[in-house]
Amino acid sequence: MRSPAFLLLALALSAVRLAAADARALPRPLPPVGGDVSGKLTLPKLPGLPSLAWRVQLRPPAITGQNLVFDASATAPGLALRIELIPPHGPVPGRWRLVEGKIELASWWRLAADHAGARAPALPSDLVLAGALTAEGSGEWRDADFSGSLRLDLTNGSAGSAAGGWNVAGLTFGSAVDLAPTRVEVRTAQLRAATMQAAGITARNLVVAAVGAAGGRLTVQRAELAVFGGRISLTPFTLDPVAPAVNSVLDFSGVSLGDLATLVPQALRQAEGQIAGRLSVNWSWQAGIGPGDGSFAVGTGQPVTVRLASSPGLLTGNSPPRIALLPASMGALSRWFSLENPVHGMLQRIELGQAPLAVENLSLQLYPDGAAGARSVKVEVVARTTGVGDVVEKVTFTVNVSGPLDQVLRLGLDDRAKIRLNTAK
Repeated sequence: MRSPAFLLLALALSAVRLAAADARALPRPLPPVGGDVSGKLTLPKLPGLPSLAWRVQLRPPAITGQNLVFDASATAPGLALRIELIPPHGPVPGRWRLVEGKIELASWWRLAADHAGARAPALPSDLVLAGALTAEGSGEWRDADFSGSLRLDLTNGSAGSAAGGWNVAGLTFGSAVDLAPTRVEVRTAQLRAATMQAAGITARNLVVAAVGAAGGRLTVQRAELAVFGGRISLTPFTLDPVAPAVNSVLDFSGVSLGDLATLVPQALRQAEGQIAGRLSVNWSWQAGIGPGDGSFAVGTGQPVTVRLASSPGLLTGNSPPRIALLPASMGALSRWFSLENPVHGMLQRIELGQAPLAVENLSLQLYPDGAAGARSVKVEVVARTTGVGDVVEKVTFTVNVSGPLDQVLRLGLDDRAKIRLNTAK
């Protein structure tokens, strides 16, 4: 679908060419008169497209004081465009200026998406965009070739997909674009959002800032947001708008472990404290999330503690209540000659979530989702008990996320839990 701006520009250029041809055919200069022509444009082959009320005004040099100027405008519900054109004169190229450009996305985005149809399969079918998009710019032109620059701004924006379960509010966008006859290049771009919600997570104060790079790519210099009580940011990376992909490192700071624990109630009953760390990120529009790994450090000033969700047998499955001194084949005699396992009770309290653990270290690995529900995320936790004189000093266990990241979470062991006994007695 041709944009309203394109249609208006084509109409204005046609009027300019006709006027120039008539001027060359006259034996003497045109008298200093102006004029205008107007009408309505409808496109029956594009159902739903509202009629465009257009107008082209001629202002000769005697009126403008400088050059012959064509002023072209078009309006429709949610749309206002106005372009000034000064025709080329000999070797001097013509000039163009976008005086006004405003589109309300709520109506025009839906119209464009409906007509794009199968040509935009990567976008959610129920994607909703709203906000006021404005544009202004200027440059030179000759025939159908344009050059110059544009400034695009979006205010009061929002976006969302009910099927995808996400939405963005308080959206603003600003970009400076360079135009050339054979290419369009983004010079600078900045995106901000007040809130983002997806998969039960709410993030705030999103900021993304980028500058143009070679080959039409963008260098994303800043990308950060506030979530889980802390701040998360990406190290700078290069983005190709034609085939979007991110290869970067995610930096965490001041992230609340308690907020993270609410996402995995099957694994953690309670968590307190803050963590910081780094996680490698490999993502592409075609393939989704790729493998990555990272490590996290415990924040200073406040201890990080966790209580496991009740998981009977998680630790005691490999630690019987009593230690037999004689073979089990000796029957009752074997049971009589057995000792109480000093660590069993402590391990049982830990696996039932009755005893808190002080976290010393966390590491995380990401895996692509497997078709058969293979492990997607592995989080290894190294923690120690908090009681003075506890028989068990340190425990290492693993949280496995199996299948797609938004589905089943299982708390399991990587082979077996590693337990270190407290021998300082």
